[in-house]
Amino acid sequence: QFVFDTETDGLNIFKCKLLGVSFCWKEGEAYYISVKDDYLKELKPIFEDVKIKKIAHNMKFDVKVLKMQGIEVSNHYFDTMIASYLLNPGSRAHKLDDLVFRELGYQMTAITDLIGKKGKGQTTLEFVDPAKVADYSCEDADFTYRLVDRLEKQLNENKLWKLFTEIEMPLVEVLIEMEMNGIKIDTEHLKKIQKKVGSRISILEKKIHKLADSDFNIASPKQMKEVLFEKLKISTEGLSKTKTGISTAAAELDKMVDRHPIIESIQEYRELTKLQSTYIEALPKLIEPSTGRIHTDFNQTITATGRLSSSTPNLQNIPIRTELGREMRKAFIAEKGNKLIAADYSQVELRVIACLSKDKEMIKVFERGEDIHSVTAAKIYGVELDAVTKEMRYSAKEVNFGVLYGMGAWGLAARKKITRDEAKDFIDKYFKSFSQVKKYIDKIKEDATEKGYVETIFGRRRYLPEINSGMQQLRASAERMAVNHPIQGTAADLMKIAMIEVYRELKVKCPMAKVLLQVHDEVVIECPSDMVDTVAKIVDEKMEKIHKLCVPIKVETEVGDNWDDMETVA
Repeated sequence: QFVFDTETDGLNIFKCKLLGVSFCWKEGEAYYISVKDDYLKELKPIFEDVKIKKIAHNMKFDVKVLKMQGIEVSNHYFDTMIASYLLNPGSRAHKLDDLVFRELGYQMTAITDLIGKKGKGQTTLEFVDPAKVADYSCEDADFTYRLVDRLEKQLNENKLWKLFTEIEMPLVEVLIEMEMNGIKIDTEHLKKIQKKVGSRISILEKKIHKLADSDFNIASPKQMKEVLFEKLKISTEGLSKTKTGISTAAAELDKMVDRHPIIESIQEYRELTKLQSTYIEALPKLIEPSTGRIHTDFNQTITATGRLSSSTPNLQNIPIRTELGREMRKAFIAEKGNKLIAADYSQVELRVIACLSKDKEMIKVFERGEDIHSVTAAKIYGVELDAVTKEMRYSAKEVNFGVLYGMGAWGLAARKKITRDEAKDFIDKYFKSFSQVKKYIDKIKEDATEKGYVETIFGRRRYLPEINSGMQQLRASAERMAVNHPIQGTAADLMKIAMIEVYRELKVKCPMAKVLLQVHDEVVIECPSDMVDTVAKIVDEKMEKIHKLCVPIKVETEVGDNWDDMETVA
């Protein structure tokens, strides 16, 4: 709803002060009051005036809706939802109602008070008394405006203002463009995958039923438990429990792989059915008819580390290393006459920990341009670098990334399927090779225990209330977060800065190039085929020079017709 009153005939826009804009939702779709074109014309110069600061809650959504009405909102000054997220990164309660109640002690009018609760009795705003809609709309705008001073003060007190103004708010414009750009999907390729996957699922279903010597619903956790633990008598040693008994979650199935041949078939069945429902069947339904592309939503206020997540579809969960995952990536294609450019930060989290820990050995590896995983393997196995095998490198990679997530001997033993003593010996050798990393980890845990939070290089905080818990399990979990956040959070900040810089440079020098996706440490851009070299050069330069770490930041840039079949840009 636009901010308005009903004191005179028709809807009069408040001209005295622009408080904000708010839209309401019904079952995932946006509904807003129809405003005549002449009122939109009155709003347009206000929203497009660079001198007028714009304040909103979830600005990305509001600006997109106005953009679709031909209004280019400028001066994205303050998003109260993002401010709430930075101040409370571990919380999911960033809705305006929750924020207003928490900060101002006021219970806002719920949309269901106007349109009714879900079901046949629910209506839409166009059928609600305009006076009630006006009050509801103005309340949203008014309280959004009231929050700004309070939240701005808190951001400054917590030294988050720079992060808010220089990274998070500028990123809003980038995400708006990315969501509106979307990406083209090859539906014919998906049909081929569907046929192949459907056939494999059918084979697996029969195999699982044969191994179980009974037909059962593989998707039912209850029936799965009965088959595995009662019928097949598979050992439950070391498995986690839930309220309903022994867990059959993915992590628990990993522990059972060597206990019965049925487990591997169940794991493959689950992976395939998830890919089938989440992507193979879902992607064609998500194509927007007016653009012929899918437009994923990038979530800026979800993860505690600062990383972006995505939904409808969730692109973060497409497996990269499996054959089927690569087949899925082939379905994301460039328009005719265009190419996709994928720029991926190389081992950015390990580069970050090298700098945070100031480990001289690790820093030397990156300065020499060597592969950190191969060097780690050579140190742990006591062999020359050229004698490192593929298996050795993979094991070292497990340790390298395991350390970032606070993985101990038990975790490594489970992942590598080795004994705890072997895993402990592996980790001890690792820390002997990179001794400063161990000192850094111990120090960050100590600091977190004392302060109750940890920070990235750019000041992004994560609060850890359980770090002093009397329960060992909770305390250990908080310690793992304490180790991980400065590393993964800094990598997330670097990526966001890179996205902003690349977006701005392309706008000026190559406006035909469009930023489409951001997944993990990778950015995907689409541009005309004859502009590939120019765009790739801009991307490389901007991404590698965004911030001066103690080691070089390296970007691997590839180009192709789809997201999988790519070649390194010369």
